[in-house]
Amino acid sequence: MCLKTETVQLMAGAAILSSFTYVPILLQGLGASNIQVTWIAGAYSAAVFISSYIFGRAGDIHGRRLILRAGLLASTLSVALLFLADSVEVLLVIRIVTGFCVGVYPGALAAYAHDSKMKMGRFASFGAVGWGVGTVTAGFAAGLDIHYAFLISSFFFLIAFLSALTLPPISRVRVKVPLFPIETIKRNFPVYLGMLIRHSSAHAMWTLWPLFLLSLEGADLFMIGIIQATNALAQVVFMIWLTDRFDSRKLISIGLITSAMAFASFTLITNIFEVLPTQILLGLAWACLYVGALKYVTERNVEKSTASGLLQSVMSISGVIGPLIAFLLISVWPGYLAIMINGAIMSIVAFLMFVFSCRRAAANESNSEGCDLQTENAAVES
Repeated sequence: MCLKTETVQLMAGAAILSSFTYVPILLQGLGASNIQVTWIAGAYSAAVFISSYIFGRAGDIHGRRLILRAGLLASTLSVALLFLADSVEVLLVIRIVTGFCVGVYPGALAAYAHDSKMKMGRFASFGAVGWGVGTVTAGFAAGLDIHYAFLISSFFFLIAFLSALTLPPISRVRVKVPLFPIETIKRNFPVYLGMLIRHSSAHAMWTLWPLFLLSLEGADLFMIGIIQATNALAQVVFMIWLTDRFDSRKLISIGLITSAMAFASFTLITNIFEVLPTQILLGLAWACLYVGALKYVTERNVEKSTASGLLQSVMSISGVIGPLIAFLLISVWPGYLAIMINGAIMSIVAFLMFVFSCRRAAANESNSEGCDLQTENAAVES
C-alpha cells in the first residue's frame, strides 16, 4: 500500500514543478510584464485556495480515494491545456482552471497517507523526489520547446492518477465537518499563521524566481532545472534523515529560522553557480517546515483531510498574497533585492508569531481540549 501512495506523491510532485517552473518564462515569451506575471500567479493560487478548502472537507465526508482520483484526473487534463497557450489572456484562463484542479487532491492524499500509517517525513520526501525528477525532465524538454515541459507535467499527473486507481480502501473515522470548521482552524492556528507569514514572503520571490535565475550569468533553461532539482534533492535527504526524529513544533521552528537564512543568502548571488549552495539550505528549511506542518495537522486532528486541506489553502492564499507583495516591492524598488530582504525579515516574524501562538494555545488548552466535531464508528472508506 505504501509503495502505491508514494508513487502517487512522487508523480504528483513531479507534475507540479514541471509546469510551475516554466510558466513565468512562457509568459515572458508571450510578452507579459513582470507585473502581469505576478497577477497571473496570484490568480492561480486563488483558485488553488478555493479548491483546497472545498475538497479538503469533501475528503473527510465522501472518502479520500474518490477526491484524490478526481483531482488527479482533472489536473492531468487541465495541465495539458498549457500546450495550447498562445497568448497571455488564454494562459490566464488555463492557469485559473489548472489551479482549481490542482487544489482538489493534496488534502485527501496527505490524509490517506496518515491513515495508512506512513511517516510524514517519508511521505513528504517522495514529493520532493518528484520535484527533482520533474524539474530535470521538464528542463530537458523545455530546452527543445518550452511547451513540452507542460506535456511532461500532464504525463506525470496521468501516472499519478493511474496509480491512485490501485489504492486499496482503508479503515478511517468518518467525521461530520461543518461548512466553516472554526474549531479546526483554532486548533491549528499557530502553524497556519506561521506558514501564512513565511510562505507569503516566499511566494513573492517564487513568482519571479525563474526570471531571476534566467538573468544570472551562465543561466539557461536546463540549468534552471538543475537548480530546482538540487533544492528537491536536499529536501529528500533531510526529510528521510532528519524530520521524523523531531516533534512538529521543533521542526517548524527550525524551518522558519533556516528560511530566513536561506532568503538572506539569495542577496549575495552573482552567477548561476552560486545559487547551488543556497538551495541546500533552502531544502533544509522547507523539509523541516513542511513536514513539521504536516505532522502538526495530521497528529492533532480527527478531521485530517480538512486540516490538511486548510494547510494547503493557507499555502495557496500565500500564493495570492505573495505576488501582491512582489508587485508592491518592485513598483517601489525595481529588481529582486527588496523581495529577498523582505523574505528574510518576514520569516523571522513568522518564527516569533509561531512561538507566541503556541504558548498562547498551550495556556488555553484546558479550555479547548478535544474536538467538537461529531464522529461515527470507524468504517471502510469507499
